Amino acid sequence: MNASQQHLNGDHWDDRLAGGCPALLIRGNRSTVLSGEHAKDMVVRRPYTRLVELLTGRTVHASVPAEFAAAVRGFLGSL
Repeated sequence: MNASQQHLNGDHWDDRLAGGCPALLIRGNRSTVLSGEHAKDMVVRRPYTRLVELLTGRTVHASVPAEFAAAVRGFLGSL
């Protein structure tokens, strides 16, 4: 698990900005892993990215599954 976590560290902007297809970023508004400021920066820097913030921590899909599913359905329905 530690080795996996280390791969998340670093500068991934080149990879993130390389794509041009629509993207959905779902963030828990109480997350200590991804700040709201960083999430908004991700949306500004990459076109066609939608940010949805849900009332929870970082494990959005597990802690608010219905809201997570609704966000994904809404995004896919808009494509």
